[in-house]
Amino acid sequence: MSDVQDVLLKMKLLIPKKHVILVSHMRANTSVTSHVIGSHPDISGYYEMHIGYYSWKSFINQKLKFHEQNTEEPSTPVYFDKVLHSEHYVNPALFDNKNALLLIALREPMATINSIVKLYTKNNPAHPCATPQHAAEYYRDRVNDIADFAQQVPREPGFLYYDAEDITRHSKQTLEKIQHYMGLAQPFPEDYRQFSKTGERFAGDSSQHIHAGKILNKEGDTTRPDIDDALLQECQDAYVRCRTLLKSRSWAEESAAISSVNEM
Repeated sequence: MSDVQDVLLKMKLLIPKKHVILVSHMRANTSVTSHVIGSHPDISGYYEMHIGYYSWKSFINQKLKFHEQNTEEPSTPVYFDKVLHSEHYVNPALFDNKNALLLIALREPMATINSIVKLYTKNNPAHPCATPQHAAEYYRDRVNDIADFAQQVPREPGFLYYDAEDITRHSKQTLEKIQHYMGLAQPFPEDYRQFSKTGERFAGDSSQHIHAGKILNKEGDTTRPDIDDALLQECQDAYVRCRTLLKSRSWAEESAAISSVNEM
């Protein structure tokens, strides 16, 4: 990219865009979801950027950082990122704005914990999350943090919640719901792109599955993790509590249609 093109791009990035943030936890099918979303022609972003979102300035930082890391990608009307760890702060007040949209997803505990252990055992066996105990503690704490966060998100326009399993089990319906929530005229593609960071560590799923280029309907390992009964119950309780809250406050097409009629 030439110096002139770089200046023009940065000027363009200062223009307000629509931003979509997916708040979830590790191993919740977010890599394939992000790749499908990022393959939409109107959207930039397909991996976790590992940054926080404190104010509108954070959205500018997101755009600049994305294009620094992806110099061949064009500027688009919508920018996407996901946040899977509580160390990266997301300000709930940012979503009191039609140009800042929020997706939230949860996956049930046993498959998630087993998947976390499998990931770290393969890629970083010295990491605490390579053990079922620490993987379960991460899951419990992260899901509780998501519940606390969601309670602070303004009710209008609110957020869209979906079960992480539905991305693989009911792909078409789930992606249509996300499309309508985001206000996109064009549907998401059935197949997704292979990007420069696809399969890289620290950028999402590093297994061979992400290179399939399409959503695979694969079930997770739901055998009981090797943790004590009390911790497993805490994980299940956190999941049920958080999911119940999220479903009760999630955006729905029916309510959005009623709201639009009332505003006419």
